[in-house]
Amino acid sequence: MEIHTFHLELATALEHSDIHASTGTLSALAGGEIRTMALCYLEDGRYCMDRDDPVNALASFAYAAGWLDAGCYIGIIPAGHLCRYLLTGGPSLPDRFHHQLLEKTTRYQRILDSAITSSVPAPENGIHWYDGAERVFAIATAYLAGGGMFLRECRLEDSLACFSYGHGWLDAALRVGLVRITGNRDLFAI
Repeated sequence: MEIHTFHLELATALEHSDIHASTGTLSALAGGEIRTMALCYLEDGRYCMDRDDPVNALASFAYAAGWLDAGCYIGIIPAGHLCRYLLTGGPSLPDRFHHQLLEKTTRYQRILDSAITSSVPAPENGIHWYDGAERVFAIATAYLAGGGMFLRECRLEDSLACFSYGHGWLDAALRVGLVRITGNRDLFAI
């Protein structure tokens, strides 16, 4: 994964991410929150990059991409599909970051797993919004499994990106009312 390319693609996507909803509507408010959170984590990632902390930069960029792609799936933000930049097989981070990367990756695996089990679809079963929430859980679970596979293969950058990205989907879905917390609230950006 080339973190600089990922950063630039994320910044470009956010630059072109207008909210597709009428001003003042619930959809516009939710879109504004999703875009704001993605922008905040883009800035956090930039801050980390400027301080030679690519591990936290990677986690921030992947999390922001999860928020933005979830907003695209929900239909209130046009830019999306940043997941294609997560697993590009580019150069790995320098060896001096190995311990930090391993610690953060294993911690984020536990956090995403706990977040999935600490939440449920919020809408009533049988309506489209429920199906949408189920898809969010399927995506988060798939990225948890993919990150676990990469962790076993010692592809730590890809693993961390998967866990952060999957969590971004859950948090974005929570903000728009697709997900309800049933367990540990500290695992979510509320």
